[in-house]
Amino acid sequence: MGIRTVAPSLRVLLSRTDRLGDLLLTLPMANLLSQARPDLEIVFLVQRYAAPLLGHHDPPYPAWIVEDKPPLSSVQAIIHVYPRFSLAWRAFRAGIPRRIGTSRRWYHWLFCNERPSVSRRYSFLHESLLNLRLLLPLLPASWQERVLSMKQEELLSYRARLVPQAALPEAIAEPLRRASLRIALHVGGKGGAPAWPTSSWVALVEILRRRYPEALFSFTGSPEEKPRIDPVAAVLPRERVLRTEGLLSLPELITFLSQVDVLISGSTGPLHIAAALDVPVVGVFPATAAMGPWRWAPLSPYATVFAKGEVCARCTYPPRACLCLAGIEALRLAEAIPAALQRKGAELR
Repeated sequence: MGIRTVAPSLRVLLSRTDRLGDLLLTLPMANLLSQARPDLEIVFLVQRYAAPLLGHHDPPYPAWIVEDKPPLSSVQAIIHVYPRFSLAWRAFRAGIPRRIGTSRRWYHWLFCNERPSVSRRYSFLHESLLNLRLLLPLLPASWQERVLSMKQEELLSYRARLVPQAALPEAIAEPLRRASLRIALHVGGKGGAPAWPTSSWVALVEILRRRYPEALFSFTGSPEEKPRIDPVAAVLPRERVLRTEGLLSLPELITFLSQVDVLISGSTGPLHIAAALDVPVVGVFPATAAMGPWRWAPLSPYATVFAKGEVCARCTYPPRACLCLAGIEALRLAEAIPAALQRKGAELR
């Protein structure tokens, strides 16, 4: 990403206090800003559970933990990437000289003194491209033009890059070492987007177990996602299954995903973590305007994503099931795996 050669004269706080994938798609902001403005010091305000991503990034970025309510008076600029009324009020009260937030939030007209026009939900632009537009008040004119004309493929130059650091528990590391092909699946999710139906995951695994009889199938997730994993894992012989839900810390999850050959997932944080590790990923997405791959696709040259070909106007989430997701056939994902591995230079061993 480059080495800082100029002593920082201005500390900028990027506030991103929600999910893992959202934070990873915010890191292009820091990577671009560090190139355009080497005089800046960049700090992130994040939730505690997401902070390890910043320490594992190349280069690492300092993390301020929002739960600790750090004093904000020591920063000269704050960008509200994830808008929150309470933080906008705190930044205003702290007297931060430059307070940047989208003009689409009414309270930013009260508490922010720089308000770029960034409209997300129906823009059909990638989340990282939209985030970059919040940087405009801090960028030189030439970089402003670059950001406003940037295409999604150009984001790859600024994407998040993670480096594994933690050791894995031996009970998990040993099966990975022995396996000739390691297929990881993340069948659940935290509710940020609707999930591919369980029946579709079962159909996919039934295809893959026949095509790759020696593969190890590993499942990631939280303990709460166990009910979604159980029926999918039940399709496989027990000796070909590695269950990790609830067993890995975030640093350990980063290491774990760095050691698999491919990850298949919905629109989740692990999908973006694997992409930032240069692991081939196959993602399945709803086709709603706000949640489609045009906005949330992982930033990686080794990513393949599936969604309905046109925007789905019938589905709402919640509470209705996402009809466009149910229409994506398991066979399409299975047939994408060899090409995904080949792009990375891996082999079906």
